[in-house]
Amino acid sequence: MIRTWLNKLINKTSASKALILMYHRVDTLPCDPWQLAVSPAHFEEQLAVICQNWRPISLTKLGQDVARRSVEDRSIVLTFDDGYIDNFVHAKPLLEKYKVPATFFIATQHTESQAPFWWDELQTILVDTPKLPELLQVLIGDELITADLSNEATLTPMLREKQNKWTACVNTPTERCRIYEQIWMRLKTMSAHNQQVQMARLREWAGLSQDSPAALRCMTPDHLHQLVSNPLFTIGSHTMNHPALGERPADEQSSEIVGGNQYLNNLMGKSVELFAYPYGNYNETSVSLVKGEGLSTAVTTEEGVITNRSNPLRMSRYQVCDWDSSTFGKKLDAWYSHQ
Repeated sequence: MIRTWLNKLINKTSASKALILMYHRVDTLPCDPWQLAVSPAHFEEQLAVICQNWRPISLTKLGQDVARRSVEDRSIVLTFDDGYIDNFVHAKPLLEKYKVPATFFIATQHTESQAPFWWDELQTILVDTPKLPELLQVLIGDELITADLSNEATLTPMLREKQNKWTACVNTPTERCRIYEQIWMRLKTMSAHNQQVQMARLREWAGLSQDSPAALRCMTPDHLHQLVSNPLFTIGSHTMNHPALGERPADEQSSEIVGGNQYLNNLMGKSVELFAYPYGNYNETSVSLVKGEGLSTAVTTEEGVITNRSNPLRMSRYQVCDWDSSTFGKKLDAWYSHQ
């Protein structure tokens, strides 16, 4: 009888599953090719679903539960990558309203400089600029990229409408979008310095200044301090410049991971324990460096449920898109049912 009871307890514990959700932005964007934004209205609907049907906990607690092999069934964790200002403006008040914990992963150089991420600036230049030169001819790395934009030099209402329906790497409705994707693929694997060199060349070609829309900026150090004044919220490290770590040499990985972590440790006045791999791109060197920095829990972009057998330094997540409550609830159920 005792053996039967024990087996049932073990089976129940081993079957316990949790989810980690990955958000980036809480805002309404007309053109969102990477589907990174959830509107504030849909975000509130999603929080209501979470509170009604799930057990929201912090990433710190889930990491501890995995380490102790005591994951509670239907636990759910919310994470936000990159540190966009809309996280503070739109997400924070709603999370406080529903009392849902969340972790915000910060790319520290962008917090310090308030410079936009290169992919946002690339979209601003190639996709959103009202008037572009008719011929693009730019050297990106060792590749000369050319494009005839004579039919799309002026951003007409029809052209804008097509681009607003664009999903990157799924459909390519305009030549502007095609060039964006081509250059994006080249820039993603470069060092932060080389990315900025390339962006300067593109700004010069387009005749634009380095000024960027306020909506593309990140939270400031003061915003981060205000966040952590509420025990619902934690700050995690996301490197300094958001590189694709697995594509970079070991010394650069170390500089990015250690530099970002130490910046946050100094800013927060305590040790940061959580980490997110930018783009979900990493290798064994990345994991070793994260562990060496004393970061106890690290998340990827690989999809999967969290169980007692999960690796704390390779925790899976699911990206959330701009779904209403019904669609979101079905997505959660489908993810939870995934083996």
